[in-house]
Amino acid sequence: MESDSGPSGYDGVLSRREMLAVAGASGMAVLAGCATGVDDEGSGDGASSATYRNAYTGNPVDLHFNSSGIQNYSWPAGRAVFAPFLKYSFTEEEFILGALEDLQIEAEQATLTFRDDLTWDNGDEWTTEDLDVQLQLAEKTGTSLWGYIDDYEIVDDKTARLLFSGTTNPQIIKFELTNFFVDTKVDTHEQWLDKDESEFLQWEWEDPVASGMFSFVTKDQQAFEFERNSEFYNADNVNFESYLIQSFGGNNAQHQALISGEEVDAASSLFAPPEIVDQFEDHIVEINIPAKWGYGIVFNHDDPHFGQRAVRQAVAHVINRQAIVDNAGPRSKFVSQTPCGIAPQDQEYWLGDWMGDFETYGPESSQTDQATQLLEDAGYAKQDGTWQNSDGTIGGEYYSPAGWTDWTTMTETVVDQLNSFGFDFSISTLPTNDWFSRYSNNDFTMGSLYWLPGGSRSSFPYFPLRYQLWEEEIGGGHNYREKAQSEQTIPGRGGGEMTLTPLEETEKIAQQPSDDESRPYVQRAAWHSHIELPFLGLVSKYEQSWVTDDEWTVAAEDSPNREVKWPPFWWIHEGELQHDA
Repeated sequence: MESDSGPSGYDGVLSRREMLAVAGASGMAVLAGCATGVDDEGSGDGASSATYRNAYTGNPVDLHFNSSGIQNYSWPAGRAVFAPFLKYSFTEEEFILGALEDLQIEAEQATLTFRDDLTWDNGDEWTTEDLDVQLQLAEKTGTSLWGYIDDYEIVDDKTARLLFSGTTNPQIIKFELTNFFVDTKVDTHEQWLDKDESEFLQWEWEDPVASGMFSFVTKDQQAFEFERNSEFYNADNVNFESYLIQSFGGNNAQHQALISGEEVDAASSLFAPPEIVDQFEDHIVEINIPAKWGYGIVFNHDDPHFGQRAVRQAVAHVINRQAIVDNAGPRSKFVSQTPCGIAPQDQEYWLGDWMGDFETYGPESSQTDQATQLLEDAGYAKQDGTWQNSDGTIGGEYYSPAGWTDWTTMTETVVDQLNSFGFDFSISTLPTNDWFSRYSNNDFTMGSLYWLPGGSRSSFPYFPLRYQLWEEEIGGGHNYREKAQSEQTIPGRGGGEMTLTPLEETEKIAQQPSDDESRPYVQRAAWHSHIELPFLGLVSKYEQSWVTDDEWTVAAEDSPNREVKWPPFWWIHEGELQHDA
Protein backbone atom coordinates (compact mmCIF):
# COMPACT_ATOMS: atom_id res chain seq x y z
CA MET A 1 0.00 0.00 0.00
CA GLU A 2 1.25 3.50 -0.81
CA SER A 3 1.91 6.09 1.84
CA ASP A 4 -1.28 7.72 3.00
CA SER A 5 0.32 10.90 4.23
CA GLY A 6 -1.44 12.91 1.53
CA PRO A 7 -1.68 16.64 2.32
CA SER A 8 -0.77 16.25 5.98
CA GLY A 9 2.71 17.74 5.79
CA TYR A 10 4.82 14.76 4.63
CA ASP A 11 5.35 15.88 1.06
CA GLY A 12 9.02 15.55 0.18
CA VAL A 13 9.97 13.49 3.26
CA LEU A 14 9.82 9.83 4.18
CA SER A 15 6.70 8.62 6.01
CA ARG A 16 7.05 6.15 8.89
CA ARG A 17 5.86 3.45 6.52
CA GLU A 18 8.62 4.22 4.03
CA MET A 19 11.19 4.49 6.82
CA LEU A 20 10.28 1.03 8.05
CA ALA A 21 10.44 -0.40 4.58
CA VAL A 22 14.02 0.87 4.37
CA ALA A 23 15.00 0.02 7.94
CA GLY A 24 13.54 -3.48 8.00
CA ALA A 25 12.40 -5.32 11.11
CA SER A 26 14.92 -3.61 13.38
CA GLY A 27 13.54 -0.23 12.39
CA MET A 28 10.29 -0.95 14.16
CA ALA A 29 12.01 -1.50 17.48
CA VAL A 30 14.06 1.67 17.08
CA LEU A 31 11.01 3.78 16.33
CA ALA A 32 8.98 2.16 19.09
CA GLY A 33 11.66 2.77 21.65
CA CYS A 34 12.19 6.45 20.95
CA ALA A 35 8.87 7.86 19.78
CA THR A 36 7.05 8.76 22.97
CA GLY A 37 7.98 12.11 24.39
CA VAL A 38 11.01 12.64 22.15
CA ASP A 39 9.60 15.07 19.63
CA ASP A 40 6.24 16.61 20.38
CA GLU A 41 6.51 19.46 17.89
CA GLY A 42 3.86 17.73 15.86
CA SER A 43 3.50 16.14 12.48
CA GLY A 44 0.71 16.13 9.95
CA ASP A 45 -2.60 17.89 10.86
CA GLY A 46 -1.11 18.95 14.18
CA ALA A 47 -0.68 15.40 15.45
CA SER A 48 2.07 14.70 17.96
CA SER A 49 4.84 12.36 16.82
CA ALA A 50 4.24 10.22 19.92
CA THR A 51 3.67 6.49 19.63
CA TYR A 52 1.05 4.64 21.64
CA ARG A 53 2.17 1.13 22.66
CA ASN A 54 -0.51 -1.47 23.35
CA ALA A 55 0.56 -4.90 24.67
CA TYR A 56 -0.75 -8.11 23.15
CA THR A 57 -0.01 -11.84 23.28
CA GLY A 58 0.48 -13.31 19.83
CA ASN A 59 2.96 -13.33 16.96
CA PRO A 60 1.84 -10.76 14.35
CA VAL A 61 3.58 -12.72 11.60
CA ASP A 62 1.01 -15.50 12.04
CA LEU A 63 -1.98 -13.15 12.10
CA HIS A 64 -4.01 -11.30 9.49
CA PHE A 65 -6.93 -8.90 8.87
CA ASN A 66 -9.61 -11.21 7.43
CA SER A 67 -12.17 -10.99 10.22
CA SER A 68 -14.09 -13.98 8.84
CA GLY A 69 -11.00 -16.19 9.13
CA ILE A 70 -11.39 -16.13 12.89
CA GLN A 71 -8.70 -18.64 13.78
CA ASN A 72 -5.78 -16.36 12.82
CA TYR A 73 -7.55 -13.01 12.77
CA SER A 74 -5.93 -10.36 15.01
CA TRP A 75 -8.84 -8.63 16.71
CA PRO A 76 -6.70 -5.83 18.22
CA ALA A 77 -5.18 -5.05 14.84
CA GLY A 78 -8.65 -5.11 13.31
CA ARG A 79 -9.91 -2.60 15.86
CA ALA A 80 -7.04 -0.28 14.98
CA VAL A 81 -7.84 -0.16 11.26
CA PHE A 82 -11.58 -0.86 10.93
CA ALA A 83 -14.39 1.45 12.08
CA PRO A 84 -17.17 -0.25 14.09
CA PHE A 85 -20.82 0.09 13.04
CA LEU A 86 -21.75 0.85 16.68
CA LYS A 87 -20.65 0.03 20.22
CA TYR A 88 -22.29 -0.81 23.53
CA SER A 89 -21.63 1.13 26.74
CA PHE A 90 -21.84 -0.96 29.89
CA THR A 91 -21.58 2.32 31.80
CA GLU A 92 -24.86 3.64 30.43
CA GLU A 93 -26.34 0.37 29.11
CA GLU A 94 -26.87 2.07 25.78
CA PHE A 95 -25.58 1.87 22.21
CA ILE A 96 -23.21 4.44 20.70
CA LEU A 97 -23.00 5.01 16.94
CA GLY A 98 -19.69 4.67 15.10
CA ALA A 99 -19.68 4.36 11.31
CA LEU A 100 -23.47 4.45 11.41
CA GLU A 101 -25.12 7.86 11.30
CA ASP A 102 -28.53 6.46 12.20
CA LEU A 103 -30.22 3.13 12.94
CA GLN A 104 -33.99 2.73 12.80
CA ILE A 105 -35.53 -0.63 13.73
CA GLU A 106 -39.13 -1.54 13.03
CA ALA A 107 -41.02 -4.79 13.48
CA GLU A 108 -39.72 -6.46 10.31
CA GLN A 109 -36.87 -4.31 9.04
CA ALA A 110 -33.92 -2.20 10.10
CA THR A 111 -32.71 0.84 8.21
CA LEU A 112 -28.97 1.47 8.38
CA THR A 113 -27.71 4.92 7.42
CA PHE A 114 -23.94 5.32 7.26
CA ARG A 115 -21.92 8.51 7.68
CA ASP A 116 -21.40 10.68 4.62
CA ASP A 117 -17.73 11.08 5.54
CA LEU A 118 -16.99 7.35 5.80
CA THR A 119 -14.01 6.67 3.53
CA TRP A 120 -11.17 4.22 3.02
CA ASP A 121 -7.61 5.26 3.77
CA ASN A 122 -6.67 5.14 0.08
CA GLY A 123 -9.16 7.97 -0.52
CA ASP A 124 -11.99 5.86 -1.93
CA GLU A 125 -15.45 6.69 -0.66
CA TRP A 126 -17.23 3.94 1.25
CA THR A 127 -20.56 3.06 -0.33
CA THR A 128 -23.22 0.42 0.09
CA GLU A 129 -21.54 -1.50 -2.73
CA ASP A 130 -19.02 -2.44 -0.04
CA LEU A 131 -21.83 -3.35 2.36
CA ASP A 132 -23.47 -5.46 -0.35
CA VAL A 133 -20.35 -7.63 -0.62
CA GLN A 134 -20.02 -7.74 3.18
CA LEU A 135 -23.57 -9.03 3.62
CA GLN A 136 -23.17 -11.63 0.86
CA LEU A 137 -20.02 -12.96 2.49
CA ALA A 138 -21.73 -12.93 5.89
CA GLU A 139 -24.42 -15.16 4.40
CA LYS A 140 -21.84 -17.44 2.81
CA THR A 141 -20.08 -17.98 6.15
CA GLY A 142 -23.28 -18.51 8.15
CA THR A 143 -22.96 -15.37 10.25
CA SER A 144 -25.66 -15.29 12.92
CA LEU A 145 -27.23 -12.20 11.32
CA TRP A 146 -28.57 -14.47 8.60
CA GLY A 147 -30.36 -16.58 11.18
CA TYR A 148 -33.17 -14.07 11.25
CA ILE A 149 -33.00 -11.92 8.10
CA ASP A 150 -34.30 -13.12 4.75
CA ASP A 151 -32.82 -10.44 2.55
CA TYR A 152 -31.66 -6.84 2.37
CA GLU A 153 -32.19 -3.83 0.11
CA ILE A 154 -29.68 -1.23 -1.00
CA VAL A 155 -31.53 2.09 -0.84
CA ASP A 156 -28.78 4.48 -1.90
CA ASP A 157 -25.03 4.97 -1.53
CA LYS A 158 -25.24 5.34 2.26
CA THR A 159 -28.48 3.54 3.19
CA ALA A 160 -29.57 -0.10 3.32
CA ARG A 161 -32.43 -2.07 4.86
CA LEU A 162 -32.23 -5.45 6.54
CA LEU A 163 -35.43 -7.41 5.94
CA PHE A 164 -36.32 -9.77 8.78
CA SER A 165 -37.92 -13.14 8.28
CA GLY A 166 -40.52 -12.06 10.82
CA THR A 167 -40.94 -9.91 13.88
CA THR A 168 -37.54 -9.47 15.53
CA ASN A 169 -36.45 -8.17 18.91
CA PRO A 170 -34.77 -4.78 18.27
CA GLN A 171 -32.14 -5.55 20.91
CA ILE A 172 -30.80 -8.47 18.95
CA ILE A 173 -30.23 -6.36 15.86
CA LYS A 174 -28.30 -3.76 17.82
CA PHE A 175 -26.18 -6.35 19.62
CA GLU A 176 -25.53 -8.15 16.33
CA LEU A 177 -24.38 -4.96 14.67
CA THR A 178 -21.87 -4.26 17.45
CA ASN A 179 -19.98 -7.21 15.98
CA PHE A 180 -19.77 -5.61 12.52
CA PHE A 181 -16.90 -3.41 11.35
CA VAL A 182 -16.25 -1.57 8.10
CA ASP A 183 -13.80 -4.25 7.02
CA THR A 184 -15.04 -5.34 3.60
CA LYS A 185 -14.18 -3.50 0.38
CA VAL A 186 -15.49 -4.37 -3.07
CA ASP A 187 -12.04 -4.25 -4.69
CA THR A 188 -10.49 -6.69 -2.22
CA HIS A 189 -13.40 -8.95 -1.24
CA GLU A 190 -15.63 -9.50 -4.29
CA GLN A 191 -13.21 -12.14 -5.55
CA TRP A 192 -14.53 -14.46 -2.82
CA LEU A 193 -18.20 -14.25 -3.72
CA ASP A 194 -17.92 -17.12 -6.20
CA LYS A 195 -15.39 -19.15 -4.22
CA ASP A 196 -16.05 -21.88 -1.67
CA GLU A 197 -16.57 -20.75 1.90
CA SER A 198 -13.47 -22.65 2.99
CA GLU A 199 -11.26 -20.72 0.56
CA PHE A 200 -12.50 -17.40 1.88
CA LEU A 201 -12.05 -18.44 5.50
CA GLN A 202 -8.47 -19.47 4.78
CA TRP A 203 -7.61 -16.18 3.07
CA GLU A 204 -4.97 -14.25 5.01
CA TRP A 205 -5.55 -10.56 4.31
CA GLU A 206 -2.14 -9.06 4.93
CA ASP A 207 -2.42 -5.48 3.63
CA PRO A 208 -5.79 -4.06 4.69
CA VAL A 209 -7.45 -0.92 3.41
CA ALA A 210 -8.38 0.94 6.58
CA SER A 211 -11.64 2.66 7.49
CA GLY A 212 -10.75 3.42 11.10
CA MET A 213 -8.33 5.47 13.14
CA PHE A 214 -5.07 4.03 11.83
CA SER A 215 -3.54 2.75 8.60
CA PHE A 216 -1.49 -0.43 8.57
CA VAL A 217 2.25 0.07 8.06
CA THR A 218 3.96 -3.26 8.63
CA LYS A 219 4.34 -6.15 11.04
CA ASP A 220 7.01 -8.53 12.26
CA GLN A 221 7.47 -10.78 15.28
CA GLN A 222 7.78 -7.73 17.52
CA ALA A 223 4.68 -5.73 16.66
CA PHE A 224 2.00 -4.46 14.33
CA GLU A 225 2.86 -0.90 13.29
CA PHE A 226 0.16 1.64 12.35
CA GLU A 227 0.10 5.32 11.50
CA ARG A 228 -2.64 7.90 11.90
CA ASN A 229 -5.26 7.69 9.15
CA SER A 230 -5.96 11.26 8.02
CA GLU A 231 -8.97 10.01 6.01
CA PHE A 232 -10.73 8.75 9.15
CA TYR A 233 -13.98 10.59 9.88
CA ASN A 234 -12.88 11.36 13.45
CA ALA A 235 -9.24 12.07 12.55
CA ASP A 236 -9.32 15.26 14.62
CA ASN A 237 -9.73 13.05 17.71
CA VAL A 238 -6.38 11.35 17.03
CA ASN A 239 -3.64 13.78 18.11
CA PHE A 240 -0.67 11.42 17.80
CA GLU A 241 0.98 9.82 14.84
CA SER A 242 1.79 6.17 15.53
CA TYR A 243 0.25 3.11 17.19
CA LEU A 244 1.99 -0.15 18.04
CA ILE A 245 0.43 -3.43 19.05
CA GLN A 246 3.45 -5.06 20.64
CA SER A 247 3.86 -8.80 20.93
CA PHE A 248 4.62 -10.39 24.30
CA GLY A 249 5.12 -14.01 25.16
CA GLY A 250 2.20 -14.18 27.56
CA ASN A 251 0.56 -12.64 30.58
CA ASN A 252 3.75 -12.68 32.68
CA ALA A 253 5.66 -10.68 30.08
CA GLN A 254 2.85 -8.13 29.90
CA HIS A 255 2.78 -7.91 33.70
CA GLN A 256 6.50 -7.12 33.74
CA ALA A 257 6.08 -4.50 31.03
CA LEU A 258 3.39 -2.76 33.07
CA ILE A 259 5.39 -3.07 36.31
CA SER A 260 8.31 -1.31 34.65
CA GLY A 261 6.00 1.61 34.03
CA GLU A 262 7.84 2.53 30.84
CA GLU A 263 7.61 -0.26 28.28
CA VAL A 264 3.92 -0.02 27.28
CA ASP A 265 1.03 2.44 27.49
CA ALA A 266 -1.82 -0.07 27.58
CA ALA A 267 -2.91 -3.69 27.62
CA SER A 268 -6.37 -4.06 26.11
CA SER A 269 -7.29 -7.24 27.96
CA LEU A 270 -4.99 -8.69 30.58
CA PHE A 271 -5.69 -10.70 33.71
CA ALA A 272 -3.57 -9.51 36.61
CA PRO A 273 -3.89 -10.97 40.14
CA PRO A 274 -3.74 -8.73 43.21
CA GLU A 275 -0.09 -9.45 43.98
CA ILE A 276 0.84 -8.19 40.51
CA VAL A 277 -1.46 -5.16 40.59
CA ASP A 278 0.16 -4.10 43.86
CA GLN A 279 3.43 -3.68 41.95
CA PHE A 280 2.00 -1.31 39.32
CA GLU A 281 2.89 2.38 39.46
CA ASP A 282 0.12 4.89 40.20
CA HIS A 283 -0.16 5.93 36.56
CA ILE A 284 -1.32 2.41 35.55
CA VAL A 285 -5.14 2.65 35.50
CA GLU A 286 -7.39 -0.42 35.66
CA ILE A 287 -10.72 -0.39 33.78
CA ASN A 288 -13.18 -3.16 34.70
CA ILE A 289 -15.77 -4.10 32.08
CA PRO A 290 -18.29 -6.94 32.25
CA ALA A 291 -16.75 -9.58 30.02
CA LYS A 292 -19.74 -11.80 29.28
CA TRP A 293 -16.99 -14.34 28.58
CA GLY A 294 -15.07 -16.89 30.59
CA TYR A 295 -13.49 -20.27 31.10
CA GLY A 296 -15.49 -23.33 30.13
CA ILE A 297 -15.26 -26.80 28.62
CA VAL A 298 -16.01 -27.83 25.06
CA PHE A 299 -16.90 -31.48 24.43
CA ASN A 300 -16.39 -33.50 21.28
CA HIS A 301 -19.90 -34.85 20.82
CA ASP A 302 -18.66 -37.56 18.46
CA ASP A 303 -16.37 -38.97 21.12
CA PRO A 304 -17.63 -42.36 22.45
CA HIS A 305 -17.43 -41.06 26.03
CA PHE A 306 -18.13 -37.33 25.90
CA GLY A 307 -20.80 -37.80 23.27
CA GLN A 308 -22.88 -39.28 26.09
CA ARG A 309 -25.00 -36.89 28.14
CA ALA A 310 -24.38 -38.88 31.33
CA VAL A 311 -20.61 -38.45 31.03
CA ARG A 312 -20.91 -34.71 30.39
CA GLN A 313 -23.19 -34.35 33.40
CA ALA A 314 -20.76 -36.37 35.52
CA VAL A 315 -17.98 -33.95 34.56
CA ALA A 316 -20.19 -31.03 35.62
CA HIS A 317 -20.91 -32.64 39.01
CA VAL A 318 -17.25 -33.40 39.73
CA ILE A 319 -15.89 -29.89 39.11
CA ASN A 320 -15.97 -27.49 42.04
CA ARG A 321 -16.34 -24.17 40.23
CA GLN A 322 -15.65 -22.01 43.26
CA ALA A 323 -12.28 -23.71 43.70
CA ILE A 324 -11.39 -22.65 40.15
CA VAL A 325 -12.21 -19.04 40.98
CA ASP A 326 -10.35 -19.15 44.29
CA ASN A 327 -7.23 -20.48 42.61
CA ALA A 328 -7.24 -18.30 39.52
CA GLY A 329 -8.44 -14.90 40.69
CA PRO A 330 -11.51 -14.04 42.79
CA ARG A 331 -10.65 -10.36 42.27
CA SER A 332 -12.03 -10.48 38.71
CA LYS A 333 -13.74 -13.88 38.34
CA PHE A 334 -16.96 -15.47 39.58
CA VAL A 335 -18.74 -18.80 39.11
CA SER A 336 -21.63 -19.58 36.83
CA GLN A 337 -24.28 -20.61 39.37
CA THR A 338 -26.25 -22.63 36.84
CA PRO A 339 -24.55 -23.92 33.67
CA CYS A 340 -27.34 -23.22 31.19
CA GLY A 341 -25.78 -21.27 28.32
CA ILE A 342 -26.71 -17.83 29.72
CA ALA A 343 -24.26 -15.35 31.23
CA PRO A 344 -24.43 -15.65 35.04
CA GLN A 345 -25.53 -12.10 35.78
CA ASP A 346 -28.39 -12.38 33.29
CA GLN A 347 -29.83 -15.70 34.42
CA GLU A 348 -32.26 -14.45 37.06
CA TYR A 349 -33.79 -11.88 34.70
CA TRP A 350 -34.37 -14.35 31.88
CA LEU A 351 -35.17 -17.57 33.74
CA GLY A 352 -37.57 -16.05 36.26
CA ASP A 353 -39.54 -18.65 38.21
CA TRP A 354 -37.87 -21.47 36.24
CA MET A 355 -34.49 -20.77 37.82
CA GLY A 356 -35.08 -22.76 41.00
CA ASP A 357 -35.76 -25.92 38.99
CA PHE A 358 -32.42 -25.91 37.18
CA GLU A 359 -29.69 -28.36 38.20
CA THR A 360 -26.75 -26.33 39.54
CA TYR A 361 -24.26 -29.24 39.50
CA GLY A 362 -22.84 -27.95 42.79
CA PRO A 363 -21.07 -24.64 42.18
CA GLU A 364 -19.12 -24.81 45.44
CA SER A 365 -18.56 -28.55 45.81
CA SER A 366 -17.43 -31.66 44.01
CA GLN A 367 -20.52 -33.88 43.83
CA THR A 368 -18.82 -37.20 43.32
CA ASP A 369 -21.77 -39.32 44.49
CA GLN A 370 -24.01 -37.93 41.76
CA ALA A 371 -21.24 -38.36 39.19
CA THR A 372 -20.65 -41.95 40.26
CA GLN A 373 -24.32 -42.80 39.93
CA LEU A 374 -24.52 -41.30 36.45
CA LEU A 375 -21.50 -43.25 35.21
CA GLU A 376 -22.59 -46.54 36.73
CA ASP A 377 -26.06 -46.17 35.21
CA ALA A 378 -24.36 -45.55 31.85
CA GLY A 379 -22.42 -48.84 32.10
CA TYR A 380 -19.09 -47.58 33.40
CA ALA A 381 -17.05 -49.17 36.17
CA LYS A 382 -13.89 -48.17 38.01
CA GLN A 383 -10.90 -50.38 37.28
CA ASP A 384 -7.43 -49.67 38.66
CA GLY A 385 -8.73 -46.32 39.87
CA THR A 386 -10.07 -45.08 36.52
CA TRP A 387 -13.55 -45.02 34.99
CA GLN A 388 -13.87 -47.09 31.83
CA ASN A 389 -16.15 -49.18 29.65
CA SER A 390 -15.70 -51.24 26.50
CA ASP A 391 -14.54 -48.08 24.64
CA GLY A 392 -11.70 -47.57 27.10
CA THR A 393 -10.82 -45.10 29.82
CA ILE A 394 -12.52 -41.72 30.12
CA GLY A 395 -9.89 -39.06 29.51
CA GLY A 396 -7.38 -37.89 26.95
CA GLU A 397 -5.36 -34.77 26.29
CA TYR A 398 -6.91 -31.67 27.83
CA TYR A 399 -5.90 -28.62 25.80
CA SER A 400 -5.18 -25.19 27.24
CA PRO A 401 -3.78 -22.02 25.61
CA ALA A 402 -0.14 -21.17 26.26
CA GLY A 403 0.58 -17.81 27.82
CA TRP A 404 -2.85 -17.40 29.41
CA THR A 405 -1.65 -17.73 32.98
CA ASP A 406 -5.07 -17.63 34.63
CA TRP A 407 -6.35 -20.28 32.22
CA THR A 408 -3.33 -22.44 33.02
CA THR A 409 -4.27 -22.29 36.69
CA MET A 410 -7.92 -23.05 35.96
CA THR A 411 -6.99 -25.96 33.72
CA GLU A 412 -4.72 -27.42 36.41
CA THR A 413 -7.56 -27.13 38.93
CA VAL A 414 -10.09 -28.80 36.63
CA VAL A 415 -7.83 -31.66 35.59
CA ASP A 416 -6.73 -32.31 39.17
CA GLN A 417 -10.36 -32.61 40.26
CA LEU A 418 -11.31 -34.88 37.36
CA ASN A 419 -8.31 -37.16 37.75
CA SER A 420 -8.83 -37.40 41.50
CA PHE A 421 -12.31 -38.70 40.73
CA GLY A 422 -10.99 -41.33 38.33
CA PHE A 423 -10.70 -39.77 34.89
CA ASP A 424 -7.40 -39.96 33.04
CA PHE A 425 -6.46 -36.56 31.59
CA SER A 426 -3.09 -35.07 30.75
CA ILE A 427 -2.70 -31.34 30.17
CA SER A 428 -1.41 -30.22 26.79
CA THR A 429 -0.59 -26.50 26.64
CA LEU A 430 -0.56 -25.22 23.06
CA PRO A 431 0.05 -21.95 21.21
CA THR A 432 -3.30 -20.26 20.64
CA ASN A 433 -3.40 -21.08 16.92
CA ASP A 434 -2.75 -24.78 17.56
CA TRP A 435 -5.27 -24.78 20.41
CA PHE A 436 -7.99 -23.60 18.01
CA SER A 437 -6.83 -26.00 15.30
CA ARG A 438 -7.30 -29.04 17.55
CA TYR A 439 -10.96 -28.16 18.00
CA SER A 440 -11.53 -27.06 14.40
CA ASN A 441 -10.07 -30.35 13.17
CA ASN A 442 -12.10 -32.44 15.63
CA ASP A 443 -8.84 -33.67 17.16
CA PHE A 444 -9.81 -33.75 20.85
CA THR A 445 -12.01 -35.39 23.46
CA MET A 446 -12.74 -32.41 25.67
CA GLY A 447 -10.78 -29.32 26.66
CA SER A 448 -10.86 -25.71 27.75
CA LEU A 449 -12.63 -23.10 25.64
CA TYR A 450 -14.59 -19.96 26.40
CA TRP A 451 -18.28 -20.80 26.73
CA LEU A 452 -19.69 -17.36 25.90
CA PRO A 453 -18.90 -15.52 22.65
CA GLY A 454 -18.06 -12.41 24.69
CA GLY A 455 -18.86 -8.74 24.48
CA SER A 456 -22.10 -6.88 24.85
CA ARG A 457 -24.03 -9.26 22.59
CA SER A 458 -23.64 -12.02 25.18
CA SER A 459 -26.07 -10.03 27.34
CA PHE A 460 -28.82 -11.24 25.02
CA PRO A 461 -29.28 -15.03 25.49
CA TYR A 462 -29.73 -15.76 21.80
CA PHE A 463 -26.04 -15.19 21.13
CA PRO A 464 -24.46 -17.45 23.77
CA LEU A 465 -27.07 -20.18 23.32
CA ARG A 466 -26.58 -20.21 19.55
CA TYR A 467 -22.80 -20.01 19.92
CA GLN A 468 -22.76 -23.19 22.01
CA LEU A 469 -24.89 -25.07 19.49
CA TRP A 470 -23.12 -23.87 16.35
CA GLU A 471 -19.66 -22.62 17.44
CA GLU A 472 -18.56 -20.83 14.30
CA GLU A 473 -15.16 -20.00 15.73
CA ILE A 474 -14.07 -23.63 15.53
CA GLY A 475 -16.19 -24.37 12.48
CA GLY A 476 -18.57 -26.56 14.46
CA GLY A 477 -15.64 -28.82 15.37
CA HIS A 478 -17.40 -29.89 18.58
CA ASN A 479 -19.81 -31.84 16.33
CA TYR A 480 -23.06 -30.63 17.81
CA ARG A 481 -24.53 -28.94 14.73
CA GLU A 482 -26.38 -32.02 13.48
CA LYS A 483 -27.83 -32.65 16.91
CA ALA A 484 -28.80 -29.00 17.23
CA GLN A 485 -30.94 -29.28 14.10
CA SER A 486 -32.61 -32.54 15.18
CA GLU A 487 -35.65 -32.98 17.36
CA GLN A 488 -34.68 -34.03 20.87
CA THR A 489 -36.68 -35.32 23.82
CA ILE A 490 -35.24 -34.48 27.23
CA PRO A 491 -36.50 -34.62 30.84
CA GLY A 492 -39.03 -31.84 31.37
CA ARG A 493 -39.38 -29.28 34.11
CA GLY A 494 -41.25 -30.79 37.06
CA GLY A 495 -41.29 -34.27 35.52
CA GLY A 496 -42.37 -35.67 32.19
CA GLU A 497 -40.59 -34.85 28.96
CA MET A 498 -39.83 -31.86 26.78
CA THR A 499 -39.46 -32.16 23.01
CA LEU A 500 -37.72 -29.44 20.99
CA THR A 501 -35.29 -28.78 18.17
CA PRO A 502 -32.56 -26.79 19.92
CA LEU A 503 -31.46 -24.52 17.07
CA GLU A 504 -35.05 -23.70 16.09
CA GLU A 505 -35.97 -22.95 19.70
CA THR A 506 -32.95 -20.68 20.05
CA GLU A 507 -33.65 -18.81 16.83
CA LYS A 508 -37.20 -18.09 18.01
CA ILE A 509 -35.66 -15.99 20.80
CA ALA A 510 -34.60 -13.48 18.17
CA GLN A 511 -37.95 -13.48 16.42
CA GLN A 512 -39.99 -11.86 19.18
CA PRO A 513 -40.76 -8.13 19.49
CA SER A 514 -39.90 -7.85 23.20
CA ASP A 515 -38.01 -9.49 26.04
CA ASP A 516 -41.25 -10.71 27.63
CA GLU A 517 -42.21 -12.54 24.46
CA SER A 518 -38.68 -13.90 24.03
CA ARG A 519 -38.51 -15.21 27.59
CA PRO A 520 -40.44 -18.53 27.13
CA TYR A 521 -38.07 -19.53 24.32
CA VAL A 522 -35.05 -18.49 26.40
CA GLN A 523 -36.28 -20.66 29.26
CA ARG A 524 -36.80 -23.74 27.08
CA ALA A 525 -33.47 -23.31 25.24
CA ALA A 526 -31.63 -22.79 28.54
CA TRP A 527 -33.38 -25.84 30.03
CA HIS A 528 -32.11 -27.91 27.12
CA SER A 529 -28.60 -26.46 27.53
CA HIS A 530 -28.35 -27.29 31.23
CA ILE A 531 -29.38 -30.90 30.60
CA GLU A 532 -27.58 -31.61 27.34
CA LEU A 533 -24.48 -29.46 28.06
CA PRO A 534 -23.28 -28.70 24.51
CA PHE A 535 -20.65 -26.72 26.47
CA LEU A 536 -20.03 -26.56 30.19
CA GLY A 537 -19.91 -23.02 31.53
CA LEU A 538 -17.70 -22.79 34.61
CA VAL A 539 -16.44 -19.25 35.21
CA SER A 540 -17.20 -15.71 34.04
CA LYS A 541 -15.34 -12.52 34.80
CA TYR A 542 -14.82 -8.81 34.54
CA GLU A 543 -12.36 -7.74 31.89
CA GLN A 544 -9.26 -6.00 33.17
CA SER A 545 -8.16 -3.39 30.66
CA TRP A 546 -5.08 -1.29 31.49
CA VAL A 547 -4.21 2.23 30.36
CA THR A 548 -1.75 4.88 31.56
CA ASP A 549 -2.47 8.47 32.50
CA ASP A 550 0.99 9.99 32.90
CA GLU A 551 1.37 11.02 29.25
CA TRP A 552 -2.11 10.15 27.96
CA THR A 553 -5.62 11.26 28.79
CA VAL A 554 -8.23 8.73 29.93
CA ALA A 555 -12.03 8.75 29.86
CA ALA A 556 -13.69 10.10 32.99
CA GLU A 557 -15.28 7.56 35.32
CA ASP A 558 -18.76 8.80 34.45
CA SER A 559 -18.10 8.98 30.72
CA PRO A 560 -20.41 6.79 28.59
CA ASN A 561 -17.21 5.59 26.89
CA ARG A 562 -15.58 4.42 30.12
CA GLU A 563 -16.85 0.82 29.90
CA VAL A 564 -16.82 0.22 26.16
CA LYS A 565 -14.70 -2.53 24.67
CA TRP A 566 -11.89 -1.71 24.31
CA PRO A 567 -10.59 1.49 25.96
CA PRO A 568 -7.25 1.64 24.04
CA PHE A 569 -9.27 1.73 20.82
CA TRP A 570 -12.72 3.23 21.40
CA TRP A 571 -11.44 6.07 23.59
CA ILE A 572 -9.21 7.15 20.70
CA HIS A 573 -12.22 7.02 18.38
CA GLU A 574 -14.08 9.37 20.74
CA GLY A 575 -11.13 11.69 21.47
CA GLU A 576 -10.88 10.66 25.14
CA LEU A 577 -7.45 9.03 24.77
CA GLN A 578 -5.01 11.60 23.47
CA HIS A 579 -1.35 12.37 23.89
CA ASP A 580 -1.13 14.77 26.82
CA ALA A 581 1.82 16.78 25.54
